[in-house]
Amino acid sequence: MAAVPLPPVKRLLLAQLLVSLLAALIAGLINPSSALDALLGGLIALIPQLVFSSLTFRYRGARKIGASVQLLLVGATLKFGLTVVLFALVFIGVQPSNPISLLCAYIAVLSVHWLAPWLLQKKA
Repeated sequence: MAAVPLPPVKRLLLAQLLVSLLAALIAGLINPSSALDALLGGLIALIPQLVFSSLTFRYRGARKIGASVQLLLVGATLKFGLTVVLFALVFIGVQPSNPISLLCAYIAVLSVHWLAPWLLQKKA
């Protein structure tokens, strides 16, 4: 019996990292003090996704469907909770000089999921 292949989520995570860095670069060119805010916004989106992906794709196959579903729920809960905690830490600890660039970078990195069908395709 063949093993179920792991989805290529590394490409999605890499694309999110690149969008995060690009957002920080663009924000830095517009206003140098906004670069850190944009980078933090991108990381607020990327870090919970990384945790979710590492938990969700830990088990594969029909025999481990119960564990997979349980980790999917745990991963989604952790992703949401970690996002809230990271936003709180940034707004309390760093106090961004430009919250708009932080939120725009966050939204840009989350928007990479819309490209997932193309990013996760197997290369022919």
